[in-house]
Amino acid sequence: DKQGLTANLGLFVNAGSRFENGSNFGVSSMTSMMAFNSTAHLSHLRTVKTLEQLGANSTTACKAGREEIVYSVDVAREYVPLVVPLMVGNVLFPRLLPWEVKAAHKYVKTAQAELAGDGAAMVQELLNKAAFCNNTLGYSTVASERSIAQFTPETIRSFLLDHFAPERMVLVGVNVSHSELTKWAMRSFADYNAIPLKKRDEPKAVYTGGEMRLEGPATCEVAIALQGPSLSSEDLATAAVLQAVLGGGSATGSAPGAGVTSRLSTQVLKQNPYVESVSAFTTAYSDSGLFGIYGTCKPDKAGGLVDGILKSLTGLTSISKDELAKAKAMTKGAILRELDTDSNLVKDMGTQLLHTGKYASPAELCKAVDAVTEASATKLAKAMLSSPPTVAAYGDTHTVPHYNAVVDALKGK
Repeated sequence: DKQGLTANLGLFVNAGSRFENGSNFGVSSMTSMMAFNSTAHLSHLRTVKTLEQLGANSTTACKAGREEIVYSVDVAREYVPLVVPLMVGNVLFPRLLPWEVKAAHKYVKTAQAELAGDGAAMVQELLNKAAFCNNTLGYSTVASERSIAQFTPETIRSFLLDHFAPERMVLVGVNVSHSELTKWAMRSFADYNAIPLKKRDEPKAVYTGGEMRLEGPATCEVAIALQGPSLSSEDLATAAVLQAVLGGGSATGSAPGAGVTSRLSTQVLKQNPYVESVSAFTTAYSDSGLFGIYGTCKPDKAGGLVDGILKSLTGLTSISKDELAKAKAMTKGAILRELDTDSNLVKDMGTQLLHTGKYASPAELCKAVDAVTEASATKLAKAMLSSPPTVAAYGDTHTVPHYNAVVDALKGK
């Protein structure tokens, strides 16, 4: 409780696209599209009117990810007793009326159009599909048009019964007292017959590596990734420091702490006038992860961008003492800045608790960053470079090098 005037609430459910199968692909996305409709206690109109009166109609959302579905509401803290029952009712007892489900079909095309219009999101989607080919984390978080035939109350209800047990949920709040949140959560869950916990198949994510390209707008966006550490790995802090060593930058400007003196900024962005932006990223899941570099450039100059990315990745096996110290300071600053935002704090707490069962505070994260050494950083870099690379390209991809050329470059051939 930071004593803020606006309470940020998040209800995290351990059910995402990785738990889908051939009979219900896209169902987690469909479930998010049906959020905050009619429930056992409130009609859709009553739900909407209630949120409007509380001033939360534009801050209410439901987002389906690969490992979780997140229901979130930002509301004045005095209205928490009204919002918590509304959130829990949506999760435990949505009515899924046939006409409301049918009316939501149009959102599938909207979601696909939004994904196609967001180059970074599309590259991330392609990257996951290639990295975890045909398994778990490779399944799309956005329903496709061919899945509309399965967009029925029965499909969604079956998914809820399989995965939406209270034991698989985490309720997180910022700017609300713990006693207040638990009191109303307990009352809300008591009002509904909770879905019983069912045993489910939980296959491990299998990192395959690979390549995926998709033609799109007249720019070229490329990402090259390696297998990175998971959320519960001791190497996660080390990966964050390596990300800071690489850093990133944009030709149009930079934000505070963006790393204008980092490797990617000085060795790729400033050396190649055709590169528009480039940045390192770390994506961690419960049992696997991705570490890589994403960049955008002129379509006919993708070869130069990819060469710069590959040299930066292979160069991680050698890090100076001063460079490591600077990267550790930048990583700690980034952690503290990011978690100073209430919405990011809710996401961080919910994700950690849901997938690791514990919460590491910003101070503990900074302590883990301080423990990173040159030896541990280069050891992780070598381990990641030993995994098969994943290449994703979106837009005009005709000059993106062949996958085998990327593999050979990372092997030093």
